[in-house]
Amino acid sequence: MEDRSTQYALFSLRVSIFLLVIVWAVVKVMAPGAYAGAGDNPGIFQNFYGISVGSQIVLALGVAQILFLIAYLLGVFKTITVGGVMLMNLASMIVSWDKILFPFADRPNILFIAAVPVFGASLAHFLMRDKDTFLSLGR
Repeated sequence: MEDRSTQYALFSLRVSIFLLVIVWAVVKVMAPGAYAGAGDNPGIFQNFYGISVGSQIVLALGVAQILFLIAYLLGVFKTITVGGVMLMNLASMIVSWDKILFPFADRPNILFIAAVPVFGASLAHFLMRDKDTFLSLGR
């Protein structure tokens, strides 16, 4: 039997990380243009990932991400879902590296530095995923 405090801590990581990441997935569905961009106004994918995609692709990615995140929240297929969420956070951190390392350059924005502890929490959750059993449908 796992220590209850460990189970509760991992459950709180699962829920809080879900609440953070789901926002970006919902934006892809509710406002795909923010990610796709339009005309001379590049979207998030162009600005951060250097790729251009249409709104329909962004919408499909958003729906797929929401379904994936629901599986993550339910605690199923943990190696895939917890690992996938960790990789999503890592990707976001990597494409924002300049804003993380130089938060006061050009247009100051210190919010990107939050990606570092979020990735740390995601990594800790991945490393302890087998102990995340509280309100988890997967064991």
